[in-house]
Amino acid sequence: MILAFTASLGMPFNINAIVESFDVSNRTAGLVVSLEMLAIAIGTLAIGASATRLSASRVYAIGLGIIVTLNVVSIAASGVWMLALARIPAGFALGAIVATVMATAARSDRPESTFGIINASVGAMGIVIAFVLPRALHLHDTLALPTQLSGLYLVYLGFSICAFVFLRFVPIAPSAAPGTTDAVRLPPRRWLSLLGLGMVFFGHALLGVFIVNLGRSIELEPESVGYVLMIGSVLGVAAPLIAGYVGGRVSAFSWVATLTVLIAVFAFALASAGSTFTFFIVAPIYGVLPMALIPVFLGALSRVDPTGRLAGAHPAFVLIGGAAAPFIGGTMSDAGGYLANAFAVALCALIGTLLMWVDLRASDTLRRATRGVDATSSTPS
Repeated sequence: MILAFTASLGMPFNINAIVESFDVSNRTAGLVVSLEMLAIAIGTLAIGASATRLSASRVYAIGLGIIVTLNVVSIAASGVWMLALARIPAGFALGAIVATVMATAARSDRPESTFGIINASVGAMGIVIAFVLPRALHLHDTLALPTQLSGLYLVYLGFSICAFVFLRFVPIAPSAAPGTTDAVRLPPRRWLSLLGLGMVFFGHALLGVFIVNLGRSIELEPESVGYVLMIGSVLGVAAPLIAGYVGGRVSAFSWVATLTVLIAVFAFALASAGSTFTFFIVAPIYGVLPMALIPVFLGALSRVDPTGRLAGAHPAFVLIGGAAAPFIGGTMSDAGGYLANAFAVALCALIGTLLMWVDLRASDTLRRATRGVDATSSTPS
């Protein structure tokens, strides 16, 4: 999944390269990225509801074939709308893969740790692409490629081909617990917490997708911005692992609420960063905060929904927000500067926390009850 996902992990570089390659505004570049993210969300929703009944190996193989093919088309894209037409079906295929991975992970014995490892792997790949992508922007000169963007998608093509090597290691999801079959209908309020998660990620992305632009606006070279993102990716390896470890030991609501407050605070610090030193400190921390939230939130969600369907569908809610953010955020920054984006981040963080509150509290209650039963059963009579 991580190898297939590299084109999405490189979104901040993609936006900057679209602007430079096709001489368009932040708004237009954001729209292209928004369409791809929306396609990922639709693919996740389409497959997520039945992910536990489909052959994971088949989903991966078909999805990877589509992604590889359309990465080739993206390399040759001669215009911004040709690129958009290639990225939409690629996004749908990626969404199918992501939904299958997350539904499988939610049914593991220790979901917090499993999601922590997955998100740490995203951070590890972030280190690689943060080093590679700034240099890939120069490949169009060396290899006579059409645009700067072509160099990025050449790298994405290589990673997606490598993903085929791991098809033989696709795991089989454990069976759902008795009484928690896919036929059980989930209460509508369970979906509100996913909507809340989506609001937090939407707000974060309103500013986060422009980190490369923010760095370039204070005269940093692409390679220097890449080093900043590498620092963030190193933190992105550690943060989910720490969250996965402590997630089963602390209040899920307290953890998530603390992180959403920090997201709002660091958004203002990033938007007003006027020096290289400030940017190097603030940008990596801002980028990594949502990754420390995910393992604990999904662990809590797995307690209130043992079928794994909500966890399997969570990428759709994250990505629907992410899909709208580049276009809306680009429009906001064009009109009012990046501080306008920061105010929107804070508002979304507040709304998202309120929407997640019920399920996080319910999970904390279930965990305390389980611990009480375990303590009683282990006491000698």
